[in-house]
Amino acid sequence: MSIELSCETEARLTGEARRQGISVNALLGRLMSEHSASAGTGARATPELPVWHLGGVGSLHRRDIYDDVR
Repeated sequence: MSIELSCETEARLTGEARRQGISVNALLGRLMSEHSASAGTGARATPELPVWHLGGVGSLHRRDIYDDVR
């Protein structure tokens, strides 16, 4: 099997494989495995905290939400 790659992409792959001390085939196999593992879960990466788009409200202070502030 052959794949046409640009010289730039080939150099990047070769450089990364050399940096990791593995062959280009092993690097590509590792990348494919990582990709299939992440694609197989079916879930996107979720942020740790939810993102709420509040529109034009802007920053809220405690005094804006609760009435216990003096």
